[in-house]
Amino acid sequence: MPEPAPSTIAVEPTWLEKLEARHSHSWPSLHQSRLASLARQAQLNTVFHDLKSGDSSLVVFGSVARQEVTGGSDLDWILLIDGQSMPEHKAQEARIAQLLAQHKFIEPGRSGIFGTIVGSHDLIHNIGGEDDSNANTTRRVLLLLESAAVGNPAAWSRVRKQILRRYLEDDRGLLYASADLRLPRFLLNDLTRYWRTITVDFVYKQRSDQDRKWALRNAKLRMSRKLLYATGLMHCFFCQLDPAAEEARRSLRAPHSDVAPLGAYLERQLSLPPLDIIAHACLLLEAKAETVHGIFDSYDRFLSILDDDDKRAQLASASSHEDLRNSQAWNEVRSISNPFHDGLVSLLLKDNPSLAELTMKYGIF
Repeated sequence: MPEPAPSTIAVEPTWLEKLEARHSHSWPSLHQSRLASLARQAQLNTVFHDLKSGDSSLVVFGSVARQEVTGGSDLDWILLIDGQSMPEHKAQEARIAQLLAQHKFIEPGRSGIFGTIVGSHDLIHNIGGEDDSNANTTRRVLLLLESAAVGNPAAWSRVRKQILRRYLEDDRGLLYASADLRLPRFLLNDLTRYWRTITVDFVYKQRSDQDRKWALRNAKLRMSRKLLYATGLMHCFFCQLDPAAEEARRSLRAPHSDVAPLGAYLERQLSLPPLDIIAHACLLLEAKAETVHGIFDSYDRFLSILDDDDKRAQLASASSHEDLRNSQAWNEVRSISNPFHDGLVSLLLKDNPSLAELTMKYGIF
């Protein structure tokens, strides 16, 4: 008698896959990068299988967390401490760096923002003010928008939840506004501040590093950094536009406003890769076909450029104007960055009147 066929579990398509189905199109480089990211995360979990402390989490950022890994991707990481600080943490930091080097992971840049121990206190309590350094702002915003835990996620999950509580509970307009429309403007303003900070810091690094890696940094600023900012805007605007956030909106309009449902909604949204958030927006708001292709065709080509060793090397080495003129990779980046930008502008300001109104009223002023 033949054995019964093994049961299969239906897997819900991602927002990216749903968008491909809607437009009868596919973006192979996006899928290849996603598979490479999942493999990289699995490798990290194997290497650090013995990280079991509930008071600390190894947190990774960048392309691994965004699910956009390409051949030359480095690994930005921190050892996040959410509990009593102990001397053993320094040895743990050194052990993490040693294991990453041993397994050929490319180390973080020299800024000092990553590759180190970070306590939760400043991330949660120093939002704004003189003590909120560029490093602290960067870690806090990226902890929300592009991070993933390796091993035990308990500390990472707690800190993200408490950062969101700060943004929501300290937002008086969110709690006490007389209008029905409620947006997390404290969070929105900090995401905007971060975007402006990295655009200014780009010029600072251009001077302090004597233009080293200028083209590669510029390419990322035009594409992946801009994508992340657009995703942050969408997280905030979805609090008003997404039908899945209706319970959270009702809780805010109740006589005794409760931000907990909105925090839970944002946590769920923040667990998705940025490209899925933009894909969801394109589907929900019925973005035009040219908008969709402007964004996703361009980003697919961007990841294919980064995954090409020769082209990535060109971007990493080009600094002078002559280098840039002669760089095929740089000319390709320029050719895709304009339609990508135009696609995001159309999504946020043209295709959907409700989103355009929110962008004009809250995203600009």
